[in-house]
Amino acid sequence: MTPKEVVQKNYECFSTGDMATFRTLYAENAVVKVNGIHKLSGIYHGPDNWMSALSHMPKLFDEFKIDVVNIISEGNQVFAMLQATAAGSGKMEADFGHFYKIENGKIAEFHIFDDSQKMAATMHAA
Repeated sequence: MTPKEVVQKNYECFSTGDMATFRTLYAENAVVKVNGIHKLSGIYHGPDNWMSALSHMPKLFDEFKIDVVNIISEGNQVFAMLQATAAGSGKMEADFGHFYKIENGKIAEFHIFDDSQKMAATMHAA
């Protein structure tokens, strides 16, 4: 797969809940950085650490969904612009930006530049 196709597959797997395939898209030494100062903010090392963080999403958001607006790829670097939504009492509509570095066909770096204020305001207090 091209770097752009790896990123497209990443969003497809996340959206459909195919976390087994999702995990295979990340290098074992992948680094995921989530901006902000909310419950998911931080640096995650490796796909298992990252997937552990993602497992909390259903408790934090009602009907969280991301739709790809555009993906730009140059060499091994990929940038995705997304529209994110969540339903319920913490309704959210936000623009997100994600930057990737792909090495040997796997996601080696993933920098999440989401609207952290909207995310924090939307998350359940639990």
